[in-house]
Amino acid sequence: MRAIISLLITMLIVVGCGDGHTSNNQQGGGNNPESDQGIVAGEMAPSITELSPLQYEYKVKNQTEKAITLKFTSSQRVDFSVSTKEGQELFLYSSTASFLSALGEESIAPGAEFKYKINLTELDLQKGEYLLTAWMTPEEGASYKITKEFTLE
Repeated sequence: MRAIISLLITMLIVVGCGDGHTSNNQQGGGNNPESDQGIVAGEMAPSITELSPLQYEYKVKNQTEKAITLKFTSSQRVDFSVSTKEGQELFLYSSTASFLSALGEESIAPGAEFKYKINLTELDLQKGEYLLTAWMTPEEGASYKITKEFTLE
């Protein structure tokens, strides 16, 4: 019993110390342009990247050591909204789209990414500051929600 406790304490100390290089990335301060969230080993990491004006890519990267399978109750995999910085929702994708009512799943291998393109060019957005929020729509579990600010000038 004493050996097990010693082993657990040693493991906690080793994990807690680290090498100092991952802490900046975990706080989003690293040099990784691919992710707004930084790299956090062992988690699913959502990000939104601007591809061109009003066109974005929502990604969820599997940074765990096992495949993650998400189950869905329809053909919808992602939802997104556009709102003002004050929080007034201007657009919700799922309120304007139709989806097949069919069970399905997405499996994301370790190190792999789920990607979804978001096109806001057809929205009649005026000059101003906005929030784009995207998330997955699995039957249960995490939705990997993320928000990105953008400005139209």
